[in-house]
Amino acid sequence: MMELHLLRLVLVTSGLFCHAEELRVPEAQTSNPCIGLETCSDCLRTANVCAWCSSVNLPRTTSRCNIYEQLLSTCTNSIVWLKSSVNVTKNDKVRGSDKDQQPIQVQPQVLDITTRPNDPVTFSLTFRQAENYPVDLYFLLDLSYTMVKEEKAQKNLVALGRDILPSLENITKNFHLGFGTFVDKFVMPYIPWTDQMLKNRCPLKESDQTCRKPHDFINQLPLSEDVAKFAPKMEEAIKAVSQSFDDSEGGMDGLMQTLACEKDVGWRERSRRIVVYASNSLFHLAGDGLFGGAAKMYDGNCHLNAEQSYNPADNIYDYPSVSQIAAKLRDKSTNIIFAVMPNVVSHYKRLENILSGSSVGTLESQSENIIQLIRDNYDKLRSKIEFVPRKADDVEFTFKSKCLEEILKETDSCDGLEIKDSVTFNVTMTVTTKACEGHTGVIERSVDIAAVGLAEKLTINLKIACDCDCEGPSVREQNSTKCSNGQGTFECGICKCNPGRHGRECECDETKISSEESFSLCRANQNDSLICTGHGECVCGECRCFSSSSDSGRRYSGQYCECDDLSCPRSSDDSSLCGGPGRGRCVCGNCECLNMWSGPACDCSTDNSTCMASNGLECNNQGVCECGRCLCNSDSQYIGPTCEECPSCPSRCTQYRDCAECRGFNAGKYGPEECKEKCPEVIITDVLEEEGGRIRKCNFRDTDECLFYFTYVYDENNNVVIKVQKNKDCPEEVNVAMIVGLVVAGIVLIPLLALCIFIFIRNRRDAAEYAEFLREKERTKWETGANPIYKDPQCTFENPTFHQ
Repeated sequence: MMELHLLRLVLVTSGLFCHAEELRVPEAQTSNPCIGLETCSDCLRTANVCAWCSSVNLPRTTSRCNIYEQLLSTCTNSIVWLKSSVNVTKNDKVRGSDKDQQPIQVQPQVLDITTRPNDPVTFSLTFRQAENYPVDLYFLLDLSYTMVKEEKAQKNLVALGRDILPSLENITKNFHLGFGTFVDKFVMPYIPWTDQMLKNRCPLKESDQTCRKPHDFINQLPLSEDVAKFAPKMEEAIKAVSQSFDDSEGGMDGLMQTLACEKDVGWRERSRRIVVYASNSLFHLAGDGLFGGAAKMYDGNCHLNAEQSYNPADNIYDYPSVSQIAAKLRDKSTNIIFAVMPNVVSHYKRLENILSGSSVGTLESQSENIIQLIRDNYDKLRSKIEFVPRKADDVEFTFKSKCLEEILKETDSCDGLEIKDSVTFNVTMTVTTKACEGHTGVIERSVDIAAVGLAEKLTINLKIACDCDCEGPSVREQNSTKCSNGQGTFECGICKCNPGRHGRECECDETKISSEESFSLCRANQNDSLICTGHGECVCGECRCFSSSSDSGRRYSGQYCECDDLSCPRSSDDSSLCGGPGRGRCVCGNCECLNMWSGPACDCSTDNSTCMASNGLECNNQGVCECGRCLCNSDSQYIGPTCEECPSCPSRCTQYRDCAECRGFNAGKYGPEECKEKCPEVIITDVLEEEGGRIRKCNFRDTDECLFYFTYVYDENNNVVIKVQKNKDCPEEVNVAMIVGLVVAGIVLIPLLALCIFIFIRNRRDAAEYAEFLREKERTKWETGANPIYKDPQCTFENPTFHQ
């Protein structure tokens, strides 16, 4: 019990636990959220500036709950107050890996924090990219016939086992390799039901290949540093292919068994765990197993048999759901690279936004680029660090870091990190009031700040003081004589009355509520007939105010219930009453603000860290910080959130580019969720305003070589307003037909035309020569009628004496 008292609130003068640095109320804090609280536990939970006076002789007109420094003047002793404390339990320095020591990338490793609700606690968290950090790389391969039917694809997968080794050695000297295979559940209607149908489903071209029955998952080679086994085992595995009936495969079953069976698969406790999921098909999810009789919801456990096969459990348990996969990846701190064919990339891209630490790459048709794909995606995963709180119900965290830049910004992630790069996060943790609902005393629990995709984390051993030490069972006086001779329990200087009793000392009997004497004490004006101004009932001369049916909190307050606790101003940003529970509460029509907030509606932040310029000056010495925002001097040329931008200053186009691109075109660096979180709304317009005055015009070229344009300007509150021109200027499309035609003309038509001209010239020349030949022949021919020495060989003789 003594240990409990030491951890809880203690008493000033009679043993107060005091932090070395006293909590002081900011000068801007003009309201008091502590006044009017009736119990010590309520006082403790409201704000970190509130303290409780447990003195017995405190005047009735003095509030027992008040700001600590103000209470010192009215309560000379017995002040109950607690300041949160942070103790570093384990703080090993970040370092790389070698044979003698394990790497450490997160510092510190364990914190012990004692706190109270609504008391922000700030600490630092450092991350360093360690050299030679252990890598466990497990390949989960689709062994269906369509995936490995091509001979070249088979050879590339075999070559993977040989070529991956030098590639990994460039990343780390400490890696383990292993692989498993999947097809689908061995049950109708996913598989052929006869041997002949099985052979017909996977026609084989290679004589050394066999067609085997489908399997849902087999752990072919557990993770091991003996990487020489990888290539032969891979070659042996792909010789026996199979095929299922439908297009979708059972890869998610294989993925879940890979994650759940840590001992069988061989995952190391501290390593970067990566699963390379290679497939050319879609995947089955929860509900699909019902068609084959696998109706039992997957239980998240390992079900490998002695042969390292997921059988026969695969016929009992349904396929896992996406949420189960996401939870298992988170719990096992595992990254996954989906190396899939182009026809299913868009399908797997949907998983990338749901599964933390995942990425999707396009696998070429014959798996030629798988090694480069692994390396590119590993670099993408490794170069980013993101912290997420776990087991942090009712505990809020805020992260701030400069990452590798000069400006401090609110973020829980940094990217672009190289080996040995170090970044520091300023973490603010606040336990909400809800954490103490239904609890008393000190709550002990553990909260983790985990690095996504890594087994390393910061563990916070948290002790939450929900009530005061003087309310403990060993301190309070039950049936105390101080409470009208046993009519209540005396604790923390006040009486908690038994049922039916009321009053400061439980002196009133509620059965006498109708007495005229009591009613007279409950009238604000004796001439007024209303009891408690009509907003409450009179109990033993004191007004007990009504509550609103729509609000569990007290609506009316004050001695005569004259105050409306729901009539306070509302904040301009989210219309919450007094800015919401985290900023203040409504008391009698006025907002009583919590620490770090001020103003009529508690919507003015007193934290000036958001006004710090990159040079460390508040508002760059060109303005004043009001409500956490810079108001730049009207006679100054400087504008912007921190008054750093001027007409002659470099523009911030690069800073706003990613937001303009993702908001305007759903493209660029940020995904949908990250864009919504980090970027303000933008205005899409047909034509941008001409550059002039304080409007800055920007243009960039995107991945399609198109120019997109946007402008930014700051409004009267120094909030950036971005306008994006919806039409891009893209280069004209190349006339492929014309280019092909010119190429064809250059390669085919021009030589053909030259050949025709050559033949034409040759034929004309031959024709001319032949004609000349004929003319020469004619000139050399003898003309018989002109030859003077020619005599006719025929002779005629006549007999002059002959007569017929």
